[in-house]
Amino acid sequence: MFTLDRIRNLFLASALVLALAYSFAVQATVGQPGTLDPFWATGSAIGAGKVITPIGTGADFATAVAIQPDGKVVLAGQCNGTVNVGFCALRYNSDGTVDTSFGTGGKVITALGNFGDFATSVALQPDGKVLIAGQCKYNGNFGDFCALRYKPDGTLDSAFGVGGIAISALGVDDYAKAISLQPDGKILLAGSCVSSTYTFCARRYNPDGSLDANFGSGGTVVVSGLGTAVANAIAVQPDGGILLAGTCMVGAYCAVRYDAFGALDPSFGSGGKTITQVSTGNNNLHALSLQPDGKAVVAGSCNGGSSYDFCAVRYNGNGTVDTSFGSGGTIITSVAPGATSDTARTIAIQPDGKLLFAGYCAGNFCIVRYHGNGVLDLTFGSGGKVLTLLGTQDSAGYAMALQPDGKVLLVGNCYGGSNPDFCAARYDGGPFAYQNCKLDLDGDGRVLATTDMLIGTRIALGMAGSAVVNGINFPATATRNTWPLIRDYLVTQCGLSLVQ
Repeated sequence: MFTLDRIRNLFLASALVLALAYSFAVQATVGQPGTLDPFWATGSAIGAGKVITPIGTGADFATAVAIQPDGKVVLAGQCNGTVNVGFCALRYNSDGTVDTSFGTGGKVITALGNFGDFATSVALQPDGKVLIAGQCKYNGNFGDFCALRYKPDGTLDSAFGVGGIAISALGVDDYAKAISLQPDGKILLAGSCVSSTYTFCARRYNPDGSLDANFGSGGTVVVSGLGTAVANAIAVQPDGGILLAGTCMVGAYCAVRYDAFGALDPSFGSGGKTITQVSTGNNNLHALSLQPDGKAVVAGSCNGGSSYDFCAVRYNGNGTVDTSFGSGGTIITSVAPGATSDTARTIAIQPDGKLLFAGYCAGNFCIVRYHGNGVLDLTFGSGGKVLTLLGTQDSAGYAMALQPDGKVLLVGNCYGGSNPDFCAARYDGGPFAYQNCKLDLDGDGRVLATTDMLIGTRIALGMAGSAVVNGINFPATATRNTWPLIRDYLVTQCGLSLVQ
């Protein structure tokens, strides 16, 4: 007779066997962490593991990347078209070849303004649509927040904004630098707005591209008290809080936190804001990433003397600096010997808690990996660092994405001829060694059929969002009782690929 306990034990045993088999398979196929993946882009003109693709007729710059659930890779940035400089996108198949089913021959260029457009960020919706955001020069030589949405085939989605495009002006010159999707489908853009001086600002849009009047003032929040400031990153926390991070106060790292309605959170930092001077010189913050424990990691560059180095800070959930990280809460790393401008542009956090910072160093793509405490991971690359020259001269990495199997994608621009083109490289990341993947999905210390197994079954059937947790009576001791919390746990601790 199959009792509930026996079924559960059989399920646990099967899961353990599958996990061990997967672990052995991964360890047998990956290379030294930080080495180029020899099985990706094998037909590339610049060698396996890296690829270069011209998009427009002139200079092309890839600034953003996202990985679809099917393994295809979407790059976005700025390209020179036949008439104007525009937003552009390129899609690769999972093997690194251009996906010709997307746009025209795998590529799309869309001119939004009348002077020059620059896409800075990309996000994938659960329905496969692609959102790209940045600045467009729609108002003469001045910029506006701009976003567009493509259907999965690369055609503009007329259900978004006007003909697939949403353009909104706030100050004299506005620049959207980052995008984030909320679980309810609303879209957040963050960047800078200027009337008399540049400052942090963010806007929230409804799924149809209209401004969300329930956020801030008419859909917009503008931060005061930071001096001249530019927000370069944004993230939505599991509780609905919204973090903006960037550079302010003539060269300091800054972060602010809003609640879900666009009001500053007074429990964060000082009145909702925190300012950190990492080095004695200029500090430029470019990237933000959230850890599962609620801490936030920011990274960029700082100058304490004659050169710029990779620099990072980790904040606790209340906005104070986490002094257990690096040296008193900060990291400063010189990456390329003799280089004067090492700059971290992007962050990825592995499921085992290790941190990847990537960007450009001495004309190379570069990646540095740290343990969760901020100490260099010497098993990665050479002494924790990797430098890769793509193309014939200077290469610059701008955006990074982590695949569920541990592979690391870094994209940017490099030279295959006289102009920069879209470039990408894929590296082995090594097995994750997941920290805390258990069948106790709600975190109450038990594995029950009425909670954990029911949640797992719904996810296996393809359900997502509130449908996963509807009707479940969570115990009072459960630490994960919402879909965002459960999804983040499964992605960061169990290595699942869940984008809903």
